[in-house]
Amino acid sequence: MKKLYLYTLLIFGVTFSVMAQKEQTNIAQSELTKGNPQEALKVLNAAEYLVTNAKDEDKSEYYFVKAKTHIALANKKIDAPKNMAQAVACYNDLILYEVDSGNLKYAVQAREGIKELKSELERSSADDNNAQRFSDAAIKMTYLYEMDKKDTVNLYNAASNYFNAKQFDLALKTYETLKAMKYSGNGMEYYAVNKTTKQEELFVSGANRDLGVKQGSHEKPRNVKAKSKKTEILKHIAYIYNEKGDVSSAESNYKAIIAINPNDVEAYVDLAYVKLDKKKEIADKMALLGTSDQDMQKYDELKVKRDEEAKIAVGYLEKALSLEPSNKDVSKLLLNLYRSLEMTDKYEALKAKG
Repeated sequence: MKKLYLYTLLIFGVTFSVMAQKEQTNIAQSELTKGNPQEALKVLNAAEYLVTNAKDEDKSEYYFVKAKTHIALANKKIDAPKNMAQAVACYNDLILYEVDSGNLKYAVQAREGIKELKSELERSSADDNNAQRFSDAAIKMTYLYEMDKKDTVNLYNAASNYFNAKQFDLALKTYETLKAMKYSGNGMEYYAVNKTTKQEELFVSGANRDLGVKQGSHEKPRNVKAKSKKTEILKHIAYIYNEKGDVSSAESNYKAIIAINPNDVEAYVDLAYVKLDKKKEIADKMALLGTSDQDMQKYDELKVKRDEEAKIAVGYLEKALSLEPSNKDVSKLLLNLYRSLEMTDKYEALKAKG
């Protein structure tokens, strides 16, 4: 009898929750119809825990209404990129439930809705990028990646725009994610000439470029096979770490570049400057010391370390000059280091080369 009573309570509870969830979805739809998407979203979020026990058709209804609610919020310019991405997430949940149940009530509309939202956000992010609104473009591209994580080019574009906007913390986080996933960027780049500015522009996708050509704003489309972005990503990571004063992390990433391309002149020069920064830090410590025996001993120890850093820098610069003998800036820096380290023979030999 006790088991039967508990079973009855369980069935009643499930039935009640299903009815409650359906009622809340209807209330949300009513608020949405009245033009109150914020109120509709509050109702839907409060009822989300009830969806687990809902019928498949009620789950579809819930996510369909929720997707429309996020779209309505985006149309009101309320966190538009975020709400567009959340609408796509709702549509994806809806499709998943309907495919599993075999009852395809909204799946076709959901697929079309996803295409439209992605296309709209791509156009908007491209406009921001072309207008050099880098921060806005980065946010939209981040949400484009959230919409479809297989499309990693959007994450790369987000990182580049964060970098251009000098939002280095966000750029570093995004670049580190790309590095961890071993993103290379191999693929196609899509270009077309802007009819107004007469300048060729890079588009975030082929579909976005083709739309511009179709609408008449662009012409002369062309595709280019993209080069690997691994080196560029590492250089930007190293640059940001250097800006933050994390010299060791910067050095590690410059060495990773050389591991990929042992002939990267710029990476050797950057490594030399990292070592010269360390040399300067040591020299600054030396300048603060007094004339006591203890300070003089410390001075001599630091002097050895300072010269070691300078000699490593010399090695990097010599490698850079061997790869690019005509580089006058590298030659000039090397001459200064040879003189300061009293490397007379090397100084005279390089100076004689003119």
